Amino acid sequence: MKRSILIDVESFMSSVALMEDGRLIEFHIEYKENNRLTGNIYKGRVENILQGLESAFVNIGLPRNGFLNVGETLYDRADLARLVPGSLAVNSGEYVMVQVTKEVSGQKGARLTMNISLPGRYVVFLPSIDFIGISNKITSPERRDMLTKLLKKHKPESGGLIARTVCIDAKKSDIIAEIKRMQAMFDKIKAAYDSCDGVALLHSEDNLVYRSVRDMLSNDVEKIVCNEAKTVESLKTLLKELNSDFHHKVEFFESKYDMWDYYGIGEQVDKLLERKVSLPSGGSLIIDQVEALTAIDVNTGSFSAGADREETVYFTNMEASHEIARQLRLRNIGGIIVVDFIDMQNEEHKAAVVETLRNEVIRDRIKTRVQDMTQLGLVEMTRKKVGKELSTKLLEPCAHCKGSGVMPNGDYVARKLRAAIKNLFAEHDFQSAVVTLNSVVTENILSGKYFSGMFEKEWKNKRIYLVPSAVVKPLEFIVTGSNDVALSLPQSARLLH
Repeated sequence: MKRSILIDVESFMSSVALMEDGRLIEFHIEYKENNRLTGNIYKGRVENILQGLESAFVNIGLPRNGFLNVGETLYDRADLARLVPGSLAVNSGEYVMVQVTKEVSGQKGARLTMNISLPGRYVVFLPSIDFIGISNKITSPERRDMLTKLLKKHKPESGGLIARTVCIDAKKSDIIAEIKRMQAMFDKIKAAYDSCDGVALLHSEDNLVYRSVRDMLSNDVEKIVCNEAKTVESLKTLLKELNSDFHHKVEFFESKYDMWDYYGIGEQVDKLLERKVSLPSGGSLIIDQVEALTAIDVNTGSFSAGADREETVYFTNMEASHEIARQLRLRNIGGIIVVDFIDMQNEEHKAAVVETLRNEVIRDRIKTRVQDMTQLGLVEMTRKKVGKELSTKLLEPCAHCKGSGVMPNGDYVARKLRAAIKNLFAEHDFQSAVVTLNSVVTENILSGKYFSGMFEKEWKNKRIYLVPSAVVKPLEFIVTGSNDVALSLPQSARLLH
């Protein structure tokens, strides 16, 4: 298993791909003008208190106020049995130090917390929470015990530390050095908070390149390749600070070919934008995302493992479990996820499919939980929302269908146009109507079938002109009336009647 981190730096965007034997397993992209908010720390001002919702809206200098829930105002979570209080411990007009935990989404402001956390390569520093934690992915009792003692010895008096997965084989000296750097970083943030007179940004996360390298780096990464010389040198310096064993793995990609094409990244990213995901056997996944959840449907397609249907279904579901975990990581899908596996009769097969899915999501750095399969063959999952989903970064709503993915057919558009013309003639004594509409729709309307009855009776002495336009959207049209016999029209105008 050969892993590599590929970094593409352009003038307007940056992307980081984690490849495993030539296959994309993680992909992140960030545009220069669209700054990431998650992880940013602000001095915010409480604007509104909603005791009924146990929440507050906090001004952090963005167009929309951030949302602070009562559960995110607790400074001490060491006592896990402690109940969340029923009222906020902040008042309108007060200034608070808050951190963004969830990006702005649609009409929703950023999600905030007062429990600040600073992630490093080895540890997560919790300045205001007296807590010691070890990553669940570190399973060795001896290693966990050693790390617990180490963190207790070096943690600040009123703060806490969480050992990240990379600590499984990290040097003690590297962990201790990072703890000191994190403490110094928070001291600067606190000093900035005290010196600011009003709402201000106190700290922002490193850019995508450094965040990704920090989190993706592991002993099985053979090389880090980047196409910008300046970033290559910066990465080498950073890696010397984090771990001197890795800086020599950074390479400069100097080629006449595009980096995405050279490593096959672009083709794999294109497939992440498709609704259908093909499985190697011939089966497929259908991924549909709505506001409340993501639904994944598993299909056998053309695959058949033999005469035994149960065997075919079981094999497809097992194959789907591997791919579902990969797709969630690559697309950065968060929130509630419901997987509709193909119905199986064998209870052992059902348990094996769920267990496989659980084992696969362990590789995900984002916290993911998998529930047992229901009698209907559904598996419910939750994946923490961190940053924006990939589709929102690479796609934008269609100007014509407004994000629905479909458009009204020609018959419906013609019906709406007929109503608009009829209302125009009903309200005004015009002899002519001029309709400016989309070029493609024009040809459909010219068929004449939509208005023939009207021309024989109500519009017998009327004239209707169609003016095709490439600017007007397919669902829109502009109708104006005229009594001018010598009406001036563009050469492209067509007489409907």
